Amino acid sequence: MDVEKPTAMQIIVAWRDNKWVVLRNTTEVGAYAYRMHAMDMARTLSAEAQADGLECYMLVREQNGRWEEYPCPKP
Repeated sequence: MDVEKPTAMQIIVAWRDNKWVVLRNTTEVGAYAYRMHAMDMARTLSAEAQADGLECYMLVREQNGRWEEYPCPKP
């Protein structure tokens, strides 16, 4: 399977090793001590997706290990 231009962006915000890690399509873009700062980066990535005309969805792994899927936050 060959995908030249992706049509969606996946944003992951996950609690890992005492920090919040933010990933864009499985590539780490930052690690933050506070969830608020991680969500700021998620909003920045959401704005990028919107500017590029991509669909966007977000997965969040909470501190208790539970995964939740959300629509991307508003930029």
